[in-house]
Amino acid sequence: MKQSPLFLPHGAPDLIIRPELEAHQFLKALAISVSKPDAIVIVSPHWQTDRLSITAAGPLKTIHDYGGFSQELREIQYAAEAPGWLVSRVHEAITRYGLTVSEDDSWGLDHGAWVPLALAFPEADIPVVQVSLPRSYGSEESYNLGRALAPLAEQGILVIGSGALTHNFDEVSKTGEVPDWALEFDHWISGLAQQGETCALLSSGNHRYYQKALPTDEHFLPFLVAYGAAGENAFSEKLHESFTYRSISMSAFRFHSK
Repeated sequence: MKQSPLFLPHGAPDLIIRPELEAHQFLKALAISVSKPDAIVIVSPHWQTDRLSITAAGPLKTIHDYGGFSQELREIQYAAEAPGWLVSRVHEAITRYGLTVSEDDSWGLDHGAWVPLALAFPEADIPVVQVSLPRSYGSEESYNLGRALAPLAEQGILVIGSGALTHNFDEVSKTGEVPDWALEFDHWISGLAQQGETCALLSSGNHRYYQKALPTDEHFLPFLVAYGAAGENAFSEKLHESFTYRSISMSAFRFHSK
């Protein structure tokens, strides 16, 4: 059964232990609204590499790539596995599109991957491969990576981009109203995606609040990967909207093609 690609928020790592957050509850309920995929391919902003890479076959270690949070978070394990058949299929899809990719046996799942997966699919019984985000990638390269992964969605494999539409550490706070710039940028990107405005999305750096919302763009690029994975004439369905730490967007999307 075809799987429509998703863009999911991962927020701060403590999202997984904060059930009072709307995004936590959304992710916990997500599996109810999607048919169980045969496998998952996920792109996170927290695995940036010099060259495009995918996790090699085998058990995927849970990477606690953060500091300053409770010991409880460091004890969480998400025991997913990358079977050889899935690694081969992802590798083939990427190379068939004309991209070069290598397999990395030193990585696993960073918090940008395992936090949303552990909330949405807590049994860890679905095969997973994580795809890296090369440091050289911009909007077009990320979109094309999504296009390379698009055939997998036709094979019952769920492609997920994990990140945030707004991600500015200088603007986070435990209190306060969501700032106008964060709402405007989130709603602007949401509107473009809903209308399938691919060229405008790829040129979103021109928006007056882009630098405010995304001083660095690695948290936005997985959105474009998931969008591209929907195929030609893609458009989005917004599944969730909330903010954490005042200004971090937790918007989630499902992508379709016309």
